[in-house]
Amino acid sequence: MADVLTLPHWLRTIGAQPHGAHRRALRDEAGDVTFAELVDAADAVAVGLRAAGLRPGERVVTAMEPSVPHVAVILGAMAAGMVAAPLNTRLTAPEARAYLTPLRPAVVVADPAHADLARDTGHRVVELPAATEHLPIAARLAPLHTVGTPPPRPAEAAPAIVFGTGGTTGTPKGAFHTHRSLWLWLDTCVRGNPRTPEDVELCFSPFFHITLGTNLLAPLLAGGEVWIQRKFDAGAALAAVDGGATRLMGAPTMFTAMRAHPGFAAAARDRVTAIRFGSAPAGGDFVRDLLSDYPNAKIRAGFGATELGSVMGFDHDDLAAGRFTGVGRPLPGATVRVLGPDGRETAPGEVGDLVVACPWQARGYYGLPRDTEETFRPDGVHIGDLAARAADGWVTIVGRRKDMITTGGENVYPREVEDVVLRHPRVADALAFGLPDDHWGERVEIAVVPVPGATVRLAELREFCRTSLAGYKVPKGLRLLDAIPLTANNKPDRRRVRDDALREADPAAVRRP
Repeated sequence: MADVLTLPHWLRTIGAQPHGAHRRALRDEAGDVTFAELVDAADAVAVGLRAAGLRPGERVVTAMEPSVPHVAVILGAMAAGMVAAPLNTRLTAPEARAYLTPLRPAVVVADPAHADLARDTGHRVVELPAATEHLPIAARLAPLHTVGTPPPRPAEAAPAIVFGTGGTTGTPKGAFHTHRSLWLWLDTCVRGNPRTPEDVELCFSPFFHITLGTNLLAPLLAGGEVWIQRKFDAGAALAAVDGGATRLMGAPTMFTAMRAHPGFAAAARDRVTAIRFGSAPAGGDFVRDLLSDYPNAKIRAGFGATELGSVMGFDHDDLAAGRFTGVGRPLPGATVRVLGPDGRETAPGEVGDLVVACPWQARGYYGLPRDTEETFRPDGVHIGDLAARAADGWVTIVGRRKDMITTGGENVYPREVEDVVLRHPRVADALAFGLPDDHWGERVEIAVVPVPGATVRLAELREFCRTSLAGYKVPKGLRLLDAIPLTANNKPDRRRVRDDALREADPAAVRRP
C-alpha cells in the first residue's frame, strides 16, 4: 500500500484495532481522549480546515498552549495534507511576524491565551474559545470541528510539520519534515528509547520544540499514553509521578527543581521506568542523583537538533559505569563525522565541525532556499556545532562555532570550561561565555549557580580550574546567578547571560539583531 508512512494513517490504524480503540491516548488538565476519539477529532479538524477554504500544502500555524485540542489541530492539519507549524508563543509579535514571513501561513489557530499574539501576526485567525474548558473534545475544538468525509491520505513526500529553530543568533528558521521523515524520526525514537503501549509519558515541554516529537508523538506512535501539562511545574510533575506517570523527559534543570521540591520524598518515584534528559550539559552528581532517586528507571541521555531530530545518545549502562560527559554514540542509521578545515575527518580527540546525515533529518528551512543550501549540504547537515570523537566513536560536543571564545589568539570552547566548573562541589550549574577585552580580545567569563546555602568565589574557582584547564581557559570573571536562564527550547541561554554582563559593563554595548 502506497504512502503508509504518515502519522495520521498509523494512528488511524491503532484506533481501529479492538485493543487500541478504547485505550486512552492523551490527557490534559481539562479532559482526555482515546485513540479512536483522537483520530475522529483530527479528522474533524481536517474537514473543518478544508471547509474553511484551505488547500493541501498550505501552512496551518498553531498559537496554543500544550493541550489535547492542540494535538488534534496539528494532526488534523497533517491529515488534510496541510503543513502544521506550532508557533513559539514566547516570541513577541514583531518576532513572530518575522519568523512567519517565509512560511506564509494560510491561518493561525489560537486558543484564548494566545489569541492576541495570533491577531498581531497579521494573518487570518481561527480562535478556539473553549480549548481549555472541561468539555467534550468536539466542543473544545469548535468552530473548527466539522463532521464529514476525511480528505485523502497525504503523500509521504509531502511536507508535514515545521519546527522553529532556537533563534539564538537572529530570527528563527522553520525546519520542515515530510510525512516520511517525520515517521522515520518517531520510529527511531521508539526503537532507540524503547516504548510500549503500557507506558504513561509525562509531557511538560512546549509544542514548538522538537520534544513534541520525542516526548509526545513518538509515544503515540508506539500506542502509549501521554499526560500533557501546559508548562513545567515541579509540584505538578511530582503529582503526576505519584499518580502513575512512568516516563519522564526534560532538561537537567527540571529534574533538579523536582528534587528540590518539598513533595519529592513522598512521590512514588519507584514507578518511573524510564528517564531521558538532554538540552544542557550535566555533571556527574546530577546523574548519580538520578540513578538513586529513580531506582527502577532506565536513564538515557540524548543529543539532537531541530534540523535533525534525535541522532546520538548514551544508555543507562554507560551512566551506571560512570561515563557522564559527551553525547554518546550515533543512533543506528545516523552517520556522524567530525571534519577539519580541509573537509577531512579529524583524528580522535581533535576538534572539528560536526556533520550529521540520517534518513529522518529535516528536509530544509521552509521558504529559505539560501539558508537551506548553506546548512543542508550533500555531505550532511552542518548545524554549527564543534565536536571531538574518541577512538571508540564516543562524541563530545565542545560548543557552537558562534560561541567559541578567542582569547589571546587561542580558541576556548565553552563546554570544556563548564565541564570542569561543574565538578566543583559548591557549583550546581554553570555557563561559560566570552566578553570583549582590550588586552586579550576576549576573556573567558563564567556564570555560576551555587548549590543551596553555598558561596562560590572567583579566586577559589580559578584555583580549582587550574588543575584541569590551561591558563588561558581559566575564567577571568564570575557572575553569580539564581538560575541559568533557558531559551524557548529549554537550552541554556548563553546570549542572554552574555548580554546581561555586557549591559552591566556598558549599556550601549548590547546590540541585538
